[in-house]
Amino acid sequence: MIDINIRKYEQRDKEKVRNICLENANVSPDDKDVARFILLMFCDYYIEQEPENCFVATDENDEAVGYVYGTLNYDKYHQIFMEHYYPKIKKISLRRACEARVEMHDHAKYKKDYPAHFHIDVLPAYQSAGIGSKLLPKLCDNFRENGASGVMLICGKDNIGAQRFYKKNGFDVLHTKMTGVAMGKSLNKSE
Repeated sequence: MIDINIRKYEQRDKEKVRNICLENANVSPDDKDVARFILLMFCDYYIEQEPENCFVATDENDEAVGYVYGTLNYDKYHQIFMEHYYPKIKKISLRRACEARVEMHDHAKYKKDYPAHFHIDVLPAYQSAGIGSKLLPKLCDNFRENGASGVMLICGKDNIGAQRFYKKNGFDVLHTKMTGVAMGKSLNKSE
């Protein structure tokens, strides 16, 4: 049995969390432009701007083996992301800038009912051990306690395992498109 602890993200976790993000995206740190895009788009904003909404799963040595992080408020996220992170993505390539815009648009469509969104990853060696099921409620409780009415995410259309995981954790499909599935969960206290 794996001994896993869930705790708040700390600054000392930064490089480990960034490496987990890249490993789960199947990106080599040597592929500098792709790695930079992935980290700017799916990691750095959250750990730099909203560390209070970040949690890590740690092993017996207190090393991060997984994380869940997100933004409590889409509008705040959008404003800071567009000002500080999007210009860096634009410098990587126009194609990556377009991908970022599409991702932002998909989240913006649901911001009224689902103002919070998140990303979750666990190292492959630790997957299927219930770690995601420990991380996700921690973040959802944090969002609820801080006033978010709902939370959403977008996962790969072909990632059936992830879709099953989110449905098991109370998420409903909001829409399906060629590349992804948007899913949301109400965080209202009455539900």
